[in-house]
Amino acid sequence: MGKRESATECMRYFVEQVQEKGRLELIDELVHADFRNRTAEPEQRDDREGVRETMAALHGAFSELRVEILHCVGDGDLVATHKLFRGRHTGPWFGVPPSGRQVEFRVMDLVRYREGQLVEHWAVADSLSLLRQTGALT
Repeated sequence: MGKRESATECMRYFVEQVQEKGRLELIDELVHADFRNRTAEPEQRDDREGVRETMAALHGAFSELRVEILHCVGDGDLVATHKLFRGRHTGPWFGVPPSGRQVEFRVMDLVRYREGQLVEHWAVADSLSLLRQTGALT
């Protein structure tokens, strides 16, 4: 696992550096070349490039982004996280124009690590709440 001892430490590092700080240059180091997102939306790529595109879109859509890990548990090569994302909706998000509103939404992820890198991902996100907060749904 390189500098980080466990899969949970690897996941915490990914959340802090890539999801919160937007350090997209770390994706090739932290995400395996064989990566697959098993719950990608139809308009999303399910590979490592899809991670890069989604993280770029996230940081383009939400300024002042903060990601709080509420729970992070690991079992061998599997890590589950429950996270709270907070930010201001200042750019387009998958077709939803910027609203300028403060938003927060929860995401639960399950990831598998291989050789210290993310190799598989499954997620459940509170998309309905996010759409309501941006004004896309009333």
